[in-house]
Amino acid sequence: MARIRNRKKFLALGIAAVAALGLVGTVSATAASADGNTQGSDSQGTADGRVILAQPFAKVVGVDGPSTITPAGGSTLLEGPSFGPNGQLYFVDLSAAAGEPKVLELNVQTKKVTPVHTDSTSSLASLTFSPADGKAYMTDLFNGDIYSMNPDGSDFKTAVAGPILGRTGEIDDISFDPQGNFYVSDTAGSLFNKVGRVIRFDKNLQNPTVLADGLAGANGIAFSPDFSSLWIGEFNAGNELHLSLSADRTSVTAAAVGMQANIGAGGFDSNTIDAGGNVYQCLAGDGKILVWNSVGDLLATVRIPQNLPQSELLSTNLAIKPGTTTAYVTVGGGNGGYIYTFQALAKGIAQSNGGTA
Repeated sequence: MARIRNRKKFLALGIAAVAALGLVGTVSATAASADGNTQGSDSQGTADGRVILAQPFAKVVGVDGPSTITPAGGSTLLEGPSFGPNGQLYFVDLSAAAGEPKVLELNVQTKKVTPVHTDSTSSLASLTFSPADGKAYMTDLFNGDIYSMNPDGSDFKTAVAGPILGRTGEIDDISFDPQGNFYVSDTAGSLFNKVGRVIRFDKNLQNPTVLADGLAGANGIAFSPDFSSLWIGEFNAGNELHLSLSADRTSVTAAAVGMQANIGAGGFDSNTIDAGGNVYQCLAGDGKILVWNSVGDLLATVRIPQNLPQSELLSTNLAIKPGTTTAYVTVGGGNGGYIYTFQALAKGIAQSNGGTA
């Protein structure tokens, strides 16, 4: 059977095509007007937790033109929100065309967007700041490279050149432990070809080792509050995996499917954790985020109100600003790229921002 690659890419292509035909339906009982003003209540009760309606915070990118991930253009796919040392929100535009901004910075006080880096070749899928050197680290979904740069965009360079451990992966999300050791997901694979991996590097991005493999697209990766385990979103399977780690975090001592969910047309994209140990799992293609506690109870569903007749179904990633309960979500689709916001169930910690200090 042929290998199915890059379901995230197919989601972006599918949403672009559907949006062009004006066929996207609502995914919640509320909607947002064309200027981004949300209509409807903030939350409502359900049998399985409550529904939280995210609010549009800022439109940050227009509709992207043709690129590697969307050859015909017509859709925008943002990723990797992370607060930098200056307190501002950085993110990447995975579907940016060659020469358009690939890394951007949002001033959360003024809502001003500033381009930080661009190039003609990369397809950036994540961005996270290291507690070891304060640099931003980014992954390239299509060539398996890992890049680094200063927060102002200077000194952009390749920190790890693919292939990694004998294979060019689809390197996606990043998390750091307190010492700055580097953990990354390889979202390659499908239900029919389970080759996804979780890979660990030391803080110098040397000595890679595979912590887990045989996955149907490892994507989200977040440490528990005490750094004793990892939560991994398995993109193509709708599984939230729980990996218990050895004391030095160099191996997995136990593994289980912690939670499962119906993913519909979407997939388990990026995830994060809060101070209470709650797990926030983005469903790209479905316009929502599922929130469980650490024992698997569904506490809430965060929904992205839709701007019709186009869509904002690509809810890909989020960061909870450390020390606050304010969460910021990267959202894309046929209307362009947005940052949405909602109040998390507990405060953000280092792991809420990708393992940065």
